[in-house]
Amino acid sequence: MNIRAVIIDDEYLSIEELTFLLSKIHYIDIVGKADCGIEGLDLVKKLRPDLVFVDVRMPDIDGIQLSKEINKLNIECKIIFTTAYDQYAIEAFDVDAIDYILKPYEEERVLKAVSKVRYIIENNYTNNNKVSTNNISLNKLPVLKDDKLLLIDVEDILLIYTEDRNIFIKTNKETFSSSSSLQELEEKLNEKGFFRTHRSYLVNLNKIREISPWFNGSYVAIVEGINDEIPISRNQVKLFKQILGI
Repeated sequence: MNIRAVIIDDEYLSIEELTFLLSKIHYIDIVGKADCGIEGLDLVKKLRPDLVFVDVRMPDIDGIQLSKEINKLNIECKIIFTTAYDQYAIEAFDVDAIDYILKPYEEERVLKAVSKVRYIIENNYTNNNKVSTNNISLNKLPVLKDDKLLLIDVEDILLIYTEDRNIFIKTNKETFSSSSSLQELEEKLNEKGFFRTHRSYLVNLNKIREISPWFNGSYVAIVEGINDEIPISRNQVKLFKQILGI
């Protein structure tokens, strides 16, 4: 499945650089380019692309506001911000952008951001076109590695955590990235022995080997194969104990 993309940026050289990097990704088709926000919005309305690269700072309308306007169009369009200023990262995620990439562009970083979009689009397509799976329960979880989608055994997962707004899935052998949110993974795995010990951690309870009091009523857990202590927030301690029967 090819992804139809539009680039909106008021800097000609930035458009050309990004166009060159995207041309190396076989499943990306650049269907339009605009050098200002208003022209870009008209282009998105007309072409209804799958993906839009939006520069944050433009003279007529900034990228954050432009993205809000795009979101109002009620089309299945994903947004990646492009910017030279990483302080816009939080604002980018506030308008449901998939990712943001910094200028000057790094090929590996562009590929990582686009891979997230590809995974989300393909996952949505599969979910919207499959027959009922109410009676099917797989012990596999899709993860991202390089430009591939791998299926790993749920029982091999030690820990899922968030770091710098990215989601990572750690097994005994390696660590993978995921485009799903921690909440989405929690909902998918809560019947398979996983517990949200903290806002940043989802732990496989079957892999916990030690629990210790910490401070202010919170605890820490030691998970096999992981050196760092995993926090159990005070708000989660009561339910955590109930589940473990302690």
